[in-house]
Amino acid sequence: MQAQTIELLSGKGAFSMEQALILAEAIDRVVEKSQFVTVPVLDMRIATVTARIDTLEAQLGARIESGEARLDARIGSVETKLDAKFERWTVRIIIMMVLSQTALGPIGVSAFESLRQVIATLGH
Repeated sequence: MQAQTIELLSGKGAFSMEQALILAEAIDRVVEKSQFVTVPVLDMRIATVTARIDTLEAQLGARIESGEARLDARIGSVETKLDAKFERWTVRIIIMMVLSQTALGPIGVSAFESLRQVIATLGH
């Protein structure tokens, strides 16, 4: 207890000496049990929170990178399948073009004439 506190309470506060002593003692106990936040304590708490945030950020970053890798792998697989399908369709289109040109060209006309003659012969 501070003597000045007791003098202040008994003098200006108009408390009796006994009341001033009890009040001063109560004030001392409150101050002793109080956990004042000092700059070093606050800095320590902020550092703890910052470390936790950094850890969570690193974990989140790792999960995002893992997800990106899986997505890239799936996209690569789909691209490969699509490339194979496009190659097959390209070959089919080229074959169809060759067959259509053959059917409409001199060979196709010659084959059509031969077929017409066979049909005509069978029909009479």
